[in-house]
Amino acid sequence: MTMRRVARVVRAPEPPPPPLVCPTCDSALRYKETVIGGVKPEERWDYFECRTCGAFVYRDRTRKLRRA
Repeated sequence: MTMRRVARVVRAPEPPPPPLVCPTCDSALRYKETVIGGVKPEERWDYFECRTCGAFVYRDRTRKLRRA
C-alpha cells in the first residue's frame, strides 16, 4: 500500500522565497504563497505575481521560474 502525502500551503516558509523579477517586464514579483508536497523528497513551489504579466511559479528543486 502506498502512502499519499497531502500538499501544504504555507505563507511564511523557511527558508524564505527568493526575491525574483518578472522575466518579461523586469519588475519585482510579489510573493503569494508556497506549496510543499509530493513524495520523498518533498518538493516546494513558490507562487508569485507580476502586476502586469500575471502569475508565475518557481520550483525550488530545479530553480526555474515559469508562468503559472
